[in-house]
Amino acid sequence: FRNLSEYLIGGIILTLFLLGFTWLLSMLFSDFCDSLDASRYNWQHRFRNWLGVEPGNYLPSVFWLRLLAGLSLWGGSMLILLRIWNVSSAKRAELLAYVTDGFSIGEVTIIPARIILALIILVILMSLVSRLKKQLDEHWLQKARMEAGARNAVASITAYTAAAIAIIVALSFAGVELSNLAIIAGALSVGIGFGLQNIVNNFVSGLILLFERPIQIGDWIVVGNTEGYVQKISIRSTQIQTFDRADVIVPNSELISAQVTNWMLHDLRGRVRVPIGVAYGSDVEKVKKILLKIAHEQSGVILDGSVTPPKVLFLGFGDSALNFELRYIIRNVDEKLQTLSDTNFAIDKAFQENDISIPFPQRDLHIRNWDPDRAKLDSTD
Repeated sequence: FRNLSEYLIGGIILTLFLLGFTWLLSMLFSDFCDSLDASRYNWQHRFRNWLGVEPGNYLPSVFWLRLLAGLSLWGGSMLILLRIWNVSSAKRAELLAYVTDGFSIGEVTIIPARIILALIILVILMSLVSRLKKQLDEHWLQKARMEAGARNAVASITAYTAAAIAIIVALSFAGVELSNLAIIAGALSVGIGFGLQNIVNNFVSGLILLFERPIQIGDWIVVGNTEGYVQKISIRSTQIQTFDRADVIVPNSELISAQVTNWMLHDLRGRVRVPIGVAYGSDVEKVKKILLKIAHEQSGVILDGSVTPPKVLFLGFGDSALNFELRYIIRNVDEKLQTLSDTNFAIDKAFQENDISIPFPQRDLHIRNWDPDRAKLDSTD
């Protein structure tokens, strides 16, 4: 009983010490990962920049680092625990063989050591992919004098290709034979036939957007009821920021199949149309002269003869007004709304100074069968 008590007390004390030490190490590593995400120190900030992770975003590899570190710490603790409780070397070798040589479930052989190695390789390769995309977009492609949209397309396609290669390499290290991928692809095709058509459609549409580039980051587009600037083009969807600062996620398939208006595809120049109505009896030549003068005074209006100069059109006789429209072309269509507002302010001021009125809708009322006596009686009642 003395040997048994020493065995139990010593084993329990060492086990508690080992578990406490392992828990302490896991907490320290968890705090280290949190500091990487929060970028608490300068070297961590530089590391995030090197990987191409923007401030405020989480590091994509930290989750896998936490998982691998947890498995390694607790797995190593279990091996030490076997020695603490004097498990025979034969039993330890048998348990170790399950980790290194694997075990079979049906016809599938699972090798934990190779899976852990594949995860480590995948984490390293995906970090390098993120670094490669940043270098391409911000440094290497800058020297090629490519447009921002073209740089983003090349960087995104390269990153997706490199990520696919990284996954294939990790699967090969995990023991998955590439010939078995055909079986997996067949299973996926069945899933696609049952309910993944939209995902595949958006994926293919994303590739078309990246290669064809009908829209680019920074373009002002209108699709359906959504109007705003393109912020990000991903492989499944496109992020559009409206003028109200709301982010709208539009599936890529909608951008391919639906009608899309791109104000900035090939040319930043755009036309501004200002409808205006004046009262009947106004001097139309004077109105035309004032409108043309206002157009020439607006900033950004193209007056060098390369495009149609500002013009005033007398569109017709309305119910309450003479309808005109001022048209001119500006260099940057992104300033269209501000230019339109400035023009309307200038028109209102100029019309007031020249006694030109802008009428409101008027209607003539014709009364039939008027009876003065009946009207007088109704008024006294």
